[in-house]
Amino acid sequence: MNTYPGLLQYPVPKDKTPLVKGRAPSENRAHDRVPILEALQQYRGVTRFHMPGHRGGEGADPLAVSFLGQNAFLNDVTGVPGMDDLHEPHGCIAEAEKLAAEAFGADQTFFSVNGTSGAIHTMALSVLSEGDTVIIPRNIHKSVLSAVILSGAKPAFVMPSYDSFLGFALGVDADSVEACIRENPSAKAALLVNPTYYGTSVDLAPIASALHRHDMALLVDEAHGPHFRFHPQLPIPALEAGADAVAQGAHKIIGAFTQASYLHVKGNLIDRARMKAVFQYLTSTSPSYLLLASLDLARRQMVLYGRDLLEYALALAAFLRESVNEIPGLYAFGEESLGKPGADWLDPTKVTITVRELGITGFQAETFLRSRFGIQVELSDLYNILVIVSFGNTSDEISKLLDGLKALTAAVASGEVPKKLLSAQKDIPDMPGVPELALLPRKAVEKPWERVLLEESVGRVSAEVVTCYPPGIPLLFPGEVISKDTVSYMEIVKRLAFGISGPEDRTLRTLRVVKGL
Repeated sequence: MNTYPGLLQYPVPKDKTPLVKGRAPSENRAHDRVPILEALQQYRGVTRFHMPGHRGGEGADPLAVSFLGQNAFLNDVTGVPGMDDLHEPHGCIAEAEKLAAEAFGADQTFFSVNGTSGAIHTMALSVLSEGDTVIIPRNIHKSVLSAVILSGAKPAFVMPSYDSFLGFALGVDADSVEACIRENPSAKAALLVNPTYYGTSVDLAPIASALHRHDMALLVDEAHGPHFRFHPQLPIPALEAGADAVAQGAHKIIGAFTQASYLHVKGNLIDRARMKAVFQYLTSTSPSYLLLASLDLARRQMVLYGRDLLEYALALAAFLRESVNEIPGLYAFGEESLGKPGADWLDPTKVTITVRELGITGFQAETFLRSRFGIQVELSDLYNILVIVSFGNTSDEISKLLDGLKALTAAVASGEVPKKLLSAQKDIPDMPGVPELALLPRKAVEKPWERVLLEESVGRVSAEVVTCYPPGIPLLFPGEVISKDTVSYMEIVKRLAFGISGPEDRTLRTLRVVKGL
């Protein structure tokens, strides 16, 4: 099997010297502590007459205990005295959030147990009110759209750059954002996605400066970048580039449990009292202490060992990328694709493997790897599969993936995997322009709706999102007028059978529109 020379299975540093960029070790000795875990350990011997009902596992189904382990139930406690209150932290949670703020370079950090979506909703509603304008890229995550809907804000869209060969959207460049600022001088903020799912990142510093000159806040969905601060080879974190609030998915890249995320705030443009109130409105009053403890532990691991662990992950990813590019018909882009608008930097731990030259789709590649090799990739689209290389992976797993990719190319050559990528699909037509906004998204989803045939929808107001892959940029948002050009593009999408996301009718035979408009 192929292995990367010199790699350890799990590199352990020689000592526990913290490795946070720009900080002296003496300032970080407190980061060996895990306040929430310490509180959970101290609570072990308490006789429980409070929620949850499983009583530390004693009342749980034995099958659940045997499968999940006794510790999962013992540590599943609630906000009783000694365990602090996530809504009004003053004990172990307050200590843990303070340590996280220091580790990530924030003035204040909130622990989100509602996923990164909950953190995005909180930071958006902390700044935006009904009717306020917010600058957002067209290729936003659905959580950003829901934040716009919840706030009642008016979106001002910036089109991201697009790589036609790879078939996905990149980031937005500073010139495009500055143009949008000039067109919307009363906007309250910009909410940008950086990095993209595929790992491309833009320099946010000039964007932050442009926004701040107009007293606009920069909010960043940095769901896929919680590790950036801990290794110099990674893109510059949003907070260091001038962002005012940042949402990070600690479960996506570093070691927290799924749904555990951070919300960081820095500077004076965000009203902290309002943010705290919004956080309380949106956050469960019964947060999972398993999630909270995992956030605390993920911070500790990154501060103490992050650079070594990420060095290992980067080495694995480099070997994978180089090896993929030696397999005929496959391509994994790297730094050679940077330097264009919307792609200043790359997170190398995101390895996008393009299969279009094989004549197959990324969906086929994903299915083959899962069914034949038991390998599950992060995502697939028309042209690509995406894998995230973590410090939790091993060189043997990288070798297994490479074996699977070589077997895939052989299966295509033999006809076992049919070539389903039509020649017409190799050149995606240009998208129509951004539609006219007739209603604020919130108003559009609140109003009664009806379903009409696609060909009869021209001139109507959309009540749903329609996104096609590629390019992964929504054609329609709620409240937008459906144009003839948009319907014509959808007809092409139907004929070529691209991936469709958002509409209730994914065949695009019908669309949901606002009733009476």
